[in-house]
Amino acid sequence: MNVYHDLNELPPFKNAVVTIGSFDGVHKGHQRILEKLKQLAEERQGESVVVTFHPHPRQIVSPEDKTLRLLTTIDEKISLLRTYGVDNVVVVPFTNSFSQQRADEYIENFDGKIQPQVYRHRI
Repeated sequence: MNVYHDLNELPPFKNAVVTIGSFDGVHKGHQRILEKLKQLAEERQGESVVVTFHPHPRQIVSPEDKTLRLLTTIDEKISLLRTYGVDNVVVVPFTNSFSQQRADEYIENFDGKIQPQVYRHRI
């Protein structure tokens, strides 16, 4: 499994099938998403790509909120994603400036770098 921490250094992915999320704990719901991700990637002879964030977005957007209790560190999360057979993990540095991007800016940046082949919002 490849792990990337810089969007500017991503290689071209082959027929990327992408999911985006925090994936804290990689629980059963996440596992189902990962199974579908791998299935769709295999059907397209492509690569599975998980885009996640570090630190957790709530730690930046609501730093005063002390109720957030993460289940896994970033290293543990990456290790769990590896065990589920993901081809690539992209760890996006979540910063205040990143959180201020408009949705269209984010999609433009994201789509231009990863070029996903599948847009699916449900399992």
